[in-house]
Amino acid sequence: MCDHHDGGSSPSPTPAGHNRRDFLRNATLAGAGAAALGALGATPAFADGGHQPATSGGSIGRWNPDPNSRQFTLAIMPDTQFLYWGSQNSINSAPQEESFRYVINNSGSGESGNNIVFMAHLGDLTEDADPTSFQAVGKTFDLLDSHGVAYSVVAGNHDVSGDDSRGSTPYLQTMGPQRFKHAKTFAGSDPTGYNTAHIFQAGGREWLVLAMDWRTTAQGFAWANQFIKDHPKLPVILTTHEIVTPTYGDNVYPYQSGDPENNAVLSDYGNQVWDQLISNNDQIFLTLNGHYWPAGRMTKQNAAGNDVHLHITNYQNRYFGGAGMLRLYHFDLDLNTIRAETIAPWILAQDPDKRNALAAQQARLTTATDDFSMAIDFDQRFSRFIPVPARSSRPANKLVVPGTLAYWRFDNGGANGTPVTASQTIRDLSGHGNDLTLQAVGDPVPGSLRDQVSAVTASAENPPDEVAVNLKDGDPSTKWLAFSPTGWVTYQLAKPIAVASYSLTSANDTPGRDPKDFTLQGSNDGSAWTDLDTRTGQTFSDRLVINTYNFTNTTAYGYYRLNITANSGEPLLQLGEWDLNDGTNHALTWSADHHPDQPAHASLNFVGGKNPLHGVYLTTAAKAALNTETFPKGYTIEAFVKFPLDWSSTNNAWSAVLSRWGEAGNAGKSGKNTDPQEPVATLSFSDGREPQFNIYPTNQTSPTTNWGQGLPEDTWWHVAVVNDGKHTTLYVEGCPTVDNPSTVSIGIASLGLPWMVGGYEYGGKIDQIFHGLIGDVRVVDRPLSTDEFMTGK
Repeated sequence: MCDHHDGGSSPSPTPAGHNRRDFLRNATLAGAGAAALGALGATPAFADGGHQPATSGGSIGRWNPDPNSRQFTLAIMPDTQFLYWGSQNSINSAPQEESFRYVINNSGSGESGNNIVFMAHLGDLTEDADPTSFQAVGKTFDLLDSHGVAYSVVAGNHDVSGDDSRGSTPYLQTMGPQRFKHAKTFAGSDPTGYNTAHIFQAGGREWLVLAMDWRTTAQGFAWANQFIKDHPKLPVILTTHEIVTPTYGDNVYPYQSGDPENNAVLSDYGNQVWDQLISNNDQIFLTLNGHYWPAGRMTKQNAAGNDVHLHITNYQNRYFGGAGMLRLYHFDLDLNTIRAETIAPWILAQDPDKRNALAAQQARLTTATDDFSMAIDFDQRFSRFIPVPARSSRPANKLVVPGTLAYWRFDNGGANGTPVTASQTIRDLSGHGNDLTLQAVGDPVPGSLRDQVSAVTASAENPPDEVAVNLKDGDPSTKWLAFSPTGWVTYQLAKPIAVASYSLTSANDTPGRDPKDFTLQGSNDGSAWTDLDTRTGQTFSDRLVINTYNFTNTTAYGYYRLNITANSGEPLLQLGEWDLNDGTNHALTWSADHHPDQPAHASLNFVGGKNPLHGVYLTTAAKAALNTETFPKGYTIEAFVKFPLDWSSTNNAWSAVLSRWGEAGNAGKSGKNTDPQEPVATLSFSDGREPQFNIYPTNQTSPTTNWGQGLPEDTWWHVAVVNDGKHTTLYVEGCPTVDNPSTVSIGIASLGLPWMVGGYEYGGKIDQIFHGLIGDVRVVDRPLSTDEFMTGK
């Protein structure tokens, strides 16, 4: 923040002409502007604009940004040159003043919720660089200074000529570093004064804005690189007048903007900025420039392989020279998004019934180039220079809170990826003896090598949807299709492995396309092949059915090829899945994967499901103390879960992380919503991965059921159920779900039978096995607050 600046007089630049055309022909500034014309016929920053009488200003509040809120806004003001053309006696400061009032009134986390924390101007503050223009500009910016607003400015080609070695100018004397000498966010400038740095607080951290001259020399780039080096942990937003230019024009309206996510390219000068400043500085994640129009954006990967978002924001070609429009970048560090919107506060402040037609058209821009959202995982994007500290594991005794009846964790069993064996016991760390042992269902599941496949090639495929890589995605509804009755597919593995079996899954279409005769081959160079297994006359019993083929092989190969020499009669060849297996039972393995807030940095990987029923679950012993517990005073049940990308509603729906043996009918339950064959208690997941806690309480003959929203795959989730002795609430990540019934629900019915982790029974027998990762599981005989959950800080 800053106080009122100290102004100063300045000599006049080259005199301007009497109209825009003469100005562009005669002014020394025009050469720099014309030279900057970029690719694809983009319009440079000197087009006609209209003029309208300004309205009177509105009320103004207090600059009061919230530096700790994880939701905040960066306000961007592009080219306002047509508001300040002093040599033509044309000064229209009202639109910019109204935008400044908007910035001030929308700071903080008050009623608007915008929490504007910083404003950046992108250059071309004037049309003619005339001292009278800058005198008016300076007076308007006094409004920001008098309220302590944090902001930055850069020079555009209509403000200055030449590069940043040009020396003194009206711009520098009016908007140079001396203006910011009392500003708390001002962090320094290069020796020329045309390149400045600003550090503002938002979201509980510091952010660096580099405001660079429109033509930066080697010394300016060196200064900027060193400034970033001296502040190695700050995310950087780069503002300058020119970097990218649009790939479309404004010859028709509405604009034909093409792909709004990719309708800009680097200009010639922008390529210099990329090479000399952006590419090798991973801290720069967002660049903002004006100069060209219409608005556009692109994303480009830097030398570290991370995305840099490059945006053009400029509305000078619109009504009233853009009317001081603001591009608002709303950061949400919790939702990992930046939402951009574009508004004209001067127009919005007018009575809607009195706006003219052109003003009404641009009060708020809603096209995909002006109103959009960007998904950005801030912690991940900044992790190279702001490492996210991993939460340390916590000892078990810290989690055994009063009332803990069972606590299972999986950090002392075996190495990552190794099988859990029948001889191993998972101890109940609460000390109550509710230990878990392994129970297998169905045939042993051989170890899939899907995650070891590093490359897939094929004789032919049908892009973009029916391609060979679909064979390893774990989803039988996708497929590989070739327009030939024969063909081959090759898997390259991350390392040589001895394959002992393989499986083929029929695709969705006609059986005549299915493979009939084929040979599995192995190679260590992808050229010389050894036949490993040959099959002829093969058929599938139905669509999306798995056929498994076992054979003898002890040689580890880095390449495997499925060579199909005949299909079942049609001219096309198709296959849903092709899976290689090493013969190891991976139905239940130890894993180092874990929820970031999980006490133990380990989990169990369950590979279970139906069609046919297979897998492994864990069970308490027949006489475990937990078996008879009815929880009369309430309870808290917690678990961590993660669903893999190959989770299928067909094979994996209604699996349970924790379930209790015993049918509801045998417990004497009946009535509304009662299924006499379902278990008396289960924390399960639906065909949409929605958590469901369905239990038969001791005071009711019918069940109470809590529901949550669908949980996306490949993400860790903490799920908790809390009963306060009367009512039950389901939580996901510490947040209550929507469907928590008001029914009085006391305790949980028991038939004195064991509990299962990863298993679900129906009708007195195992009906489903969990597919995914399960982390720590805890059962407490009293209600806990969210702060007391295993995720609690």
